Formats: sequence, structure tokens, C-alpha cells
Amino acid sequence: MSILRKELIRIQKNNYWKNVERVRDSLEYNPVVETYEKEYFEYLNDYQGVSNKAELIKKVVGADLVFHGDYHTLKQSQRCVLRILREIQGKRDFILCLEMFHGADQKIINAFMEGELSEGVFIRKIDYRKKWPFSWQNWSPIIYFCQDHGIPIIGINSPAGDGIDGIRARDRYSAKVIAKILLKNPDKLIYVVDGDFHVSPNHLPNEVEQLLTLLDVQARSVMIYQNAENLFWKLCEQEKEESDVIRISENSFCIMNTMPANKVQSYLNWLEYSEDAYYPVHGEWDDDGYESQSLSVQDIASQIAAILRLELPPQSLERLNVYYADDLDFMDLIHNMPEVKGKIRLIKEKMKNGEGFLLEYGQAGTDAYLIYLPNSNLNMAAEEASHFVNAVCRGRMTADLSLFDRFYWNVIAECLGFFGSKFINEKRKAHSENSLRRLLGLMKRGEWEYPKADSIIPQAARFILQHYALQRQTDDPDVFFRKFESQYRNRSILPFVFSTQLGYMLGNKLYYAVKKGRFPLTKIRSYFREPFAEKGKAFSCYLEISHRLKEMKHVSQF
Repeated sequence: MSILRKELIRIQKNNYWKNVERVRDSLEYNPVVETYEKEYFEYLNDYQGVSNKAELIKKVVGADLVFHGDYHTLKQSQRCVLRILREIQGKRDFILCLEMFHGADQKIINAFMEGELSEGVFIRKIDYRKKWPFSWQNWSPIIYFCQDHGIPIIGINSPAGDGIDGIRARDRYSAKVIAKILLKNPDKLIYVVDGDFHVSPNHLPNEVEQLLTLLDVQARSVMIYQNAENLFWKLCEQEKEESDVIRISENSFCIMNTMPANKVQSYLNWLEYSEDAYYPVHGEWDDDGYESQSLSVQDIASQIAAILRLELPPQSLERLNVYYADDLDFMDLIHNMPEVKGKIRLIKEKMKNGEGFLLEYGQAGTDAYLIYLPNSNLNMAAEEASHFVNAVCRGRMTADLSLFDRFYWNVIAECLGFFGSKFINEKRKAHSENSLRRLLGLMKRGEWEYPKADSIIPQAARFILQHYALQRQTDDPDVFFRKFESQYRNRSILPFVFSTQLGYMLGNKLYYAVKKGRFPLTKIRSYFREPFAEKGKAFSCYLEISHRLKEMKHVSQF
């Protein structure tokens, strides 16, 4: 195991245990939950091997019953459910059983699914906020996906009882509902989404199996877990932590789509903010859903600098101010800062699009920095912290760059920002050429719709694919200028999305190359320190990195 990998794992474990301690401090000791949790981890102490999305989907499509574990406060957990439902839709008829709805409300659920009730009336009629205190926004894409495709949804929850007997009573109630649905629909797949601990083989699945055995019915079951911490640390020990899917047994899998610290932090966010902690970030372009850690932006910047062995002057951290969307006087502050007067339009555009950003400016003869974050998203915080490290190391930009150089300067800056963010959350995703082709294919076939406001997505995707094709033909900057001159001159948001995604894709590859020792850290440090003020410097750097990384592939599935 390389020194860098050891350092990354140490940081990840430290962040995880910090969050675990915060959870313990915020809750009273609950022996009932602890007992139920221990029973769950009895079945998640080892795994057979690394699997993949194709094997998992094949197992799901061939099953009669699927039990999918959910971590209710983690948005990525619900997005994972939706991704699998999209994969199996059209391959198999299925019914979705959800813990978030009570069985007693089934008539109201049916009315909503048939379009007879508005969302607001439905939520009020089922008393959603009282019965299920987790974010409706995280679950609504699943609900509307089923409504659009005529997929029935069945509520399987019941009022909570006291103690361990109360939890087991809920499992028994859910099992009766699930068994009844299975018997009434023998040709359909019954897809059950319940809390992580409930889908342990000795909990809900066991209750369902006992009922079916009494009726002499056999059902092929598949269990899907998510982000089991102990298995993640085991993957780290075996240098397999990049795995997205692991096989626990023949019909049991665990999907890894976030880091352990982020999973626990989502619960802390929920405790602090309840429904107000979650906001969309970059739509389909930043399909992450990760939650914020208990680290400040300054902490993250210090960690990234330490990993890369870049020294940050102590006063630079003191000159960094971080603002969030709930800082209602932020715009007044900006308008009263003559140092950023020329950037007001860009600032408003970024805030309108829900983007974070770093501002560098001179104040009282020294360099000062400001980071704006629209929400508590970890990836965005880590990316802007990386931009800050880059800005401090290279110094404030004063050169008047050409449009061509400005475009590739932004590509490199976004590359380094994404690269640094991966040290804090390795599970962060970036597009690949293949994923962009698939995206455009889905759009062409009408299988993926996007809001009119996001019409920029297919345009940027096409430009990126054209750029990659041109890279394989020539290194001549004049050829690139003639091909993309209209974009270099374009004052809309499109060239910014174009250059940002080019940078993200490059930064993602660069991270894995560095981690595996195929790209020297000394070179990375030089990029963080380089101002790229010379004509053509950023473009040549982009091609240099691209050519060195062209053989590296890492495609994340979930």
C-alpha cells in the first residue's frame, strides 16, 4: 500500500469516527437499536468478491423478491434505488413496496398514483411529516417515476411500537403485506425498499420467508445493501475501495456509492436541519448527492494541502471568508466591495445556477479570498477548497489572458478543483466519453428528458465529444481555435459548462493516476503553483496531461 493511499484511508477513517462520535453525543443510548444493528452486521462481516452493475441487474431481473436497504437521510441512497428501477423498467414488470408509506393509507396512495390527488393534498392526507420525517424531495423522483410508468406502489409500514418487540412487529406487518402482494402477483417482481437494518436476512426477509413457507411457496430473493462501513474498510485493506458493487453471497450484494463519513454526516444534517438540509446541486451534470462533512472549508483546504505537500501560509486561511445561501446579506456585502465590482454579473449568474465559487481579490495591499457555497454539499465544498489552495499557491491572477487562454485556464483550474475534491470524497463521479454518448443517445430516443432550462447539457456534451475527437488528431492550437472559436467568444454560460466538464473529466482521471503511482506528485504540485499566464501554456498543459492519461479508465456505475 502506497504512502499516499495510507494517508487517504487514515483521513477517511478519522472523518468517519469524528462523525460517529458526534452522532453518539447527540443521541441517548438505545439498546434496542444497538441490538437490531448487531444482528444486521452479523451478515455483513465479509464478502465473496468484487461484482458489477451488470451482474446485479441480471440477478434483480431474475428474482421474485428484492430487498433493497436504504439509509433514509442520504440522498444518494434514494438515487441508487431510482437508478436500479430505471435499469429494470421494461425488462420486468414490478411492484414497488416502500417503508415510507403506511399500509393503512393504501387507498390514498392509489388515488395519488392514479392522478386523482395533487402532491400537496396527498402529503397532507397521509400525514407525511408525522409518519415519515425524511425529505420528500429525495423520494419524489422515485414516486413520480412509478406514476409515469404505471408502476404500483404499496405502503408496508405501520405505527412504531416500543422496544425491540415493536421493531419486530413492524417487520411482521410489512412481511404480511409483501407476502400478500407476491401471492396476488406471481408473475411480477416485488421490489421492497426498507431501512438498512430491516433488510438483514434475519429481519424482514426472514419474516417473509416464514410466511411463504407456511403456504408452501418458494421465492427467489435478492438482497441489496448500501455503503456498509465495515466492508468498505475491508476493501481499503485489500486495495479494492474503488469497487462500486461487491458480492456478499450468490444473491446478496452491497453497493458502495459514498464514503462512510458522508453517510453518517447525512444523519447529522438531518438532526440539525430536518427537511431543509437538502438541495439540488448541478442536476445531471453532478450526479452525486453526497452530504457535507463536519469539517470546515478551511479544514478541507488544510487536508488537501497536506496530502499534496503544499505549504499554505497561516495568514491565507485567516483571509478566507466562507458564505452560504442562508447568509441573506451576502449580496449587500458583495455590492459594497469595490474589489469585486467587475464580477457582480458573474456572481449573480453562478448564484442563480446554484453553483459555488471562489473570489480572489486584493484588499488593503494583501490577497484575500471569498468562497460562496449554496448548500452543505461536500463535493462542492472540497472543490472550492481545492480552488483556494490553487489560488494561494499560484498567486492572484493579474495577467490579461486571451479568450483562448482563458478557456483552457478554466479547464486546468476545474481539473485541479475536481482532483483535490476526490481526496476528500473518492466516490465523487465525473462523466466519461462513453457516459456522454449514452446520455445523448437517451435524449435522442426520448428516454431521458431534461428541463428546457437545462438545454445546455446536450450542447456541452456534443462539444466535449468533438474536443476529444480533435485531441486524437492534432495538437495544433490553431486547429482548436478555428473549431471552437465561437465557443471561446461566447459570453453565455455554455462555454463555462463546456470547459468545466472537460476539467472535471481530466481531474477524475488524474486522481486515479496519482493514487496508483502512475503520475508524479511533484508534477501535480507544479500545476498548483503555475499561474498559466504565458500564451498557450494552459492549452499545452491540458494536452500534456491528457496524452499521459489516455490509457487510464475508471468507470463508476452507481
